[in-house]
Amino acid sequence: MIVCVLVRGRRVAALRHLSHARIQTYEKSAGSVTKTAVGPADTLAAVLLPTLYSKAVYGVVKASKTRWDLIGLGVGALVGVFDVALFDSFGAKMEVGGYDVAALVLALFVISYSGLGFFGGRLAMAQMQARKDARTIKRQFEELEHAQKKIIEQEKLAAIGRLAAGIAHEVRNPLGVIRASASLAQEHFKQQDDAYRACEFIREETDRLDGLIASLLAFARPTTPAVKPIVIDDVLSRAMRLASDELERRHIEAVLTSDNDLPAVEADADLLSQAVLDLTLNAAEAVEKDGRIAVHASAGQGGLRVDVSDDGPGVPPELIDQIFEPFFTTKARGTGLGLAMASRIAQAHGGEIELIDNGGLGGEGRGACFRINLPAPNTVLRAETEPRV
Repeated sequence: MIVCVLVRGRRVAALRHLSHARIQTYEKSAGSVTKTAVGPADTLAAVLLPTLYSKAVYGVVKASKTRWDLIGLGVGALVGVFDVALFDSFGAKMEVGGYDVAALVLALFVISYSGLGFFGGRLAMAQMQARKDARTIKRQFEELEHAQKKIIEQEKLAAIGRLAAGIAHEVRNPLGVIRASASLAQEHFKQQDDAYRACEFIREETDRLDGLIASLLAFARPTTPAVKPIVIDDVLSRAMRLASDELERRHIEAVLTSDNDLPAVEADADLLSQAVLDLTLNAAEAVEKDGRIAVHASAGQGGLRVDVSDDGPGVPPELIDQIFEPFFTTKARGTGLGLAMASRIAQAHGGEIELIDNGGLGGEGRGACFRINLPAPNTVLRAETEPRV
């Protein structure tokens, strides 16, 4: 039993050492962020990280409410009495030099087993507390990482906003002049002339650049969604109408379906339609000519979910963690803002977008399936986006 106590003591010491090391990690993280605070988001970090650190430190010193040491003390005393009674029942005589020492043996047994039970209970309490400490620190560490990611994202969006404002001011006016000049010059040529087609190409490219600037501004400009009860079928139908020209141009078959008795949803109809449109256009760019896209609304997870599926090549596993990052794209003419914008819209409504494994329309689930999960009404919303112009 002494060996067991020593082994348990070493395990507790190891857990304590791990907890101490993680607390030091908190300390270093909190100190480094506090020293380098230079902006609004950094100021938030400077306040938030020490708070998380203090919670972790004071959380690990809370004592266990169950007094296993006292329980061990009582159990040890009972075991000592039981052993002496067992010896007596076998007719064992407890004499030394003709003197009856049964009372002394009973006292020694009770004291020994009680002490062993007491310290065993203390070790059990220490081990349970160490495990609780490790769980607490792990949870706080995850919260710290999540807060750091949010801070980095906010700083990134602030930088994008400044960049977008500068681009809009410096580039949009020259683009307007270029497009107007190309339109004016185009009137002097016939449609079969190369010069006419060159002017048309200039107009198309200026329109594309103007659309990119508009997308950039919309992604960087936060606003609060106008939340109200909506009819999801109307929202999805509007998104499909907006995507119809692109779908027809690519000869893609699109199907819109929904289950009966869908749960009520409170959302911004314009924003939600924009998110579904972004996912649909993303799917259209992924599938080949004569491909298929399906948009389906159903109930799930206490709210509403909208699936946008296609029979394209799907998303490579190594890119899954990057597809919702702003400006990440695998397309030659893509902006990398479609999925990022759709994800922000879902988050603004208290929901999320996830990629469903093997949810595509192709054989054996080939293709991609993006699911918008929206919570039930009365969920607190935190908006960070607005529709593109």
